[in-house]
Amino acid sequence: MAASGLYSRRAVVGSALALSACGAKDAQSQSVPADLPPLKTVAPFRIGTCVQALHLDDPALAALIARQANQLTAEWQMKMEYIVQPDGSFRFDAPDRIAAFARAHGMGLLGHTLIWYAQAPEAFQRLDENRIGFADAYRNYILAVVERYRGLAVGWDVVNEAVAEDGNGWRGSLWSERLGDFEHIALAYRTAREADPQATLLLNDYNLEYNDTKRATFLKLAERLLASGAPLTGLGTQMHVAADIAPGKITRMIRELASLGLPIHVSELDVSLTRSENKLLSRGELLRRQTAVYAETAEAFMALPQRQRFAFTLWGLRDRDSWLTAENAGDAPAVFDNAGRPKAGAAALVAAFRA
Repeated sequence: MAASGLYSRRAVVGSALALSACGAKDAQSQSVPADLPPLKTVAPFRIGTCVQALHLDDPALAALIARQANQLTAEWQMKMEYIVQPDGSFRFDAPDRIAAFARAHGMGLLGHTLIWYAQAPEAFQRLDENRIGFADAYRNYILAVVERYRGLAVGWDVVNEAVAEDGNGWRGSLWSERLGDFEHIALAYRTAREADPQATLLLNDYNLEYNDTKRATFLKLAERLLASGAPLTGLGTQMHVAADIAPGKITRMIRELASLGLPIHVSELDVSLTRSENKLLSRGELLRRQTAVYAETAEAFMALPQRQRFAFTLWGLRDRDSWLTAENAGDAPAVFDNAGRPKAGAAALVAAFRA
């Protein structure tokens, strides 16, 4: 142990891998070093997590978030599905509460997300264009939301999941139908920059580590936006991955995304045990691999130039709060257990961030 009282990288990695070899019960009940430092104190970039307003009513979770993270992403309450009401009015109570927590604890806010193909609010679908044109309503929404959190929001997922599931082209949506396949995307970035000249404006997507075609299409879209003069200033990779993902895939993906020179956001990281395709792996082996995935992701991110490390966001800190646990109660995808104790994944992150 160093004079500072902090564990060496070798000691932390060793304890993390030892724990990951334990069975599921042991992995939940044991803790990895009791004095493991908070993630935000060892990472040379912001550590984020997602949150819903109701999470802030849980004192233990609120304390864990404040201790470990210095950036918040609204899990879903800054999306159109929450903000845009059927009559076209905007509702901000939950996102305002999340923003207030971030401000009170000196955290940055990551706006998630302005435009998403999957959401087409009723108010937009039945828009009376005799009163306001579709493009104006689209712009007004982005301006209203971004301006509201200007000065607190360090960045925005301006357009989310624009690339088709199989990677061949872009997704169709209400926005593309009314404003154009590429035009609605470029307009969103220009409008967000008008509303906030300082925030990082990200393009965010998922399965970029699994699907080479999707990753290539994602990068081509980013290149086209840059060539058009649209103010794209960062790339987000969600990283909802399974514990049995092949070693090296994550490193290769992060390296390729970084080739454009833009800041990179690991935006929604969790590592599922139950979504693993190899059903012959024991629980203990899956836990070991889960720790290795967290380690590889952190090490690949640390290998980026400092200016390209935007933030590293965990999609939930405790197992019990994860959307994956709601999907399958047998999953344990997070780096803290149900009681908020650090697991092997947390120790692996600390080791990588301090290397």
